[in-house]
Amino acid sequence: MEDTVELISWLERGAPTLLCWACLAWCTAGKGSRVGGGESPSLLPRRWSGCLCSVPGDLMGTALQNLDHLVQMPHGCGEQNMVLFAPIVYVLQYLEKTRQLTPEIKERATGFLRNGYQIQLQYQHPDGSYSEFGTKDEYGNTWLTAFVVKCFVQAKPYIFLDNRTIQAALTWLEFHQLPNGCFRNVGQLFHTAMKGGVDGEVPLAAYITAAYLEAGETPESPVVRKALGCIAPSLPKAASTYTQALLAYTFALAKDSQRTVICSLPFPGGQIHWSQTSYKPRPSTSPWSQPLSVDVELTAYVLLAVLSKPNVTESDLTTASGIVAWLTRQQNAYGGFASTQDTVVALQALAKYAALTYSTKGIAEVRVRSQRGFGRKFQVSYQNRLLVQEATLTEVPGKFSVQAHGSCCVFTRVGSHRPCCDNPLLIAFSNPKLSIATLFLIFSPRYTGKRSISNMVIVEVSLLSGFILAPGSGMSVRSLESGW
Repeated sequence: MEDTVELISWLERGAPTLLCWACLAWCTAGKGSRVGGGESPSLLPRRWSGCLCSVPGDLMGTALQNLDHLVQMPHGCGEQNMVLFAPIVYVLQYLEKTRQLTPEIKERATGFLRNGYQIQLQYQHPDGSYSEFGTKDEYGNTWLTAFVVKCFVQAKPYIFLDNRTIQAALTWLEFHQLPNGCFRNVGQLFHTAMKGGVDGEVPLAAYITAAYLEAGETPESPVVRKALGCIAPSLPKAASTYTQALLAYTFALAKDSQRTVICSLPFPGGQIHWSQTSYKPRPSTSPWSQPLSVDVELTAYVLLAVLSKPNVTESDLTTASGIVAWLTRQQNAYGGFASTQDTVVALQALAKYAALTYSTKGIAEVRVRSQRGFGRKFQVSYQNRLLVQEATLTEVPGKFSVQAHGSCCVFTRVGSHRPCCDNPLLIAFSNPKLSIATLFLIFSPRYTGKRSISNMVIVEVSLLSGFILAPGSGMSVRSLESGW
């Protein structure tokens, strides 16, 4: 079997600091599912510190190598802490199922889990619930509490967690279940896609129900049975694609295959994905993938729904492979995705797919060549599949062909790093009249997205190396409404 992908790299000002795409992905592992390749251009900035071609032999290889920084963002709230916690659990589950979990990997991963657990307890309220900023918030948050509970329960096989902590959160959630089986939205909900809208309280109820089922509850348990009764009538009339995907996954966990249905939308190159908005070809000439975070998350929910059915068929695996082909193209260079929830859900789905298609058989060879003589060969086998092999592409800009031969899963990605920023956000001034230099830092962030409001934003500002705050000085935050 052979696939050829042409990588076209060229220079353009203003490209992102870090770029990464799955430029070739195919798989004949286990049950014969195949993730097809296709064109995947790579854009490099004008000033770049290197372009790497990486070949992980395992679908989870890149994420495993970068467990501590899957998503580059400040860590200032209870949800962002969990984005470092939850994926580690899914990676450990995958490695354990496939018997690839070594003592070294387990020690490193469980160290992250123990640290994340202790940090998360800082966001716990006395009543057992959790919120984005802990007791600084007036109330706990229903959605975040469910998220924390399911992650803690799934982490119990790997680290010590106090059962009283988990039970207190479950008791709090049950207290806020409404007579109709749905759940009261307590606290401030920052997850935009789950804020009700046309589908009301259904997305939140579906998420909490799925969390209970993932935590080991059965569909017959009182809380879950009531919750399923709340969301079942909403499935035929759910207006949001996100809600449909979340409901499909919830009913798959509940072993209700008749309600695990969502229409698929095929895309070029054998890829499949779903979107909150109707799909239209982007008018942008930008060659890199620019998916919305919510599209990654809801597509991952569909993949989980397909793979969580009581009986996964060959047809299901074929559909799943098309979804995986799209999801792997959206990953960043560290194996994560754009934001918190899309990273958590997508890695959970990819880990589940990888476990179902895992095989110890087969080897593969990947060859990367340029038109000007560059050549590099990668060997992938069972013995080195968790290793992420890399090579620097020295002839950039240029065209590169990638060929893969063999009978196992293999993925090829291209990424580049830019050492500095074209538009600095920090402006510094010094006062020459003073014997001691005075430094003023002005940091002016602004929201440039498509939403009417930005949702939650955390700005993390650190002092430059070698500087401390002078006595009596401090940092002030001022909102500038005009001109934004």
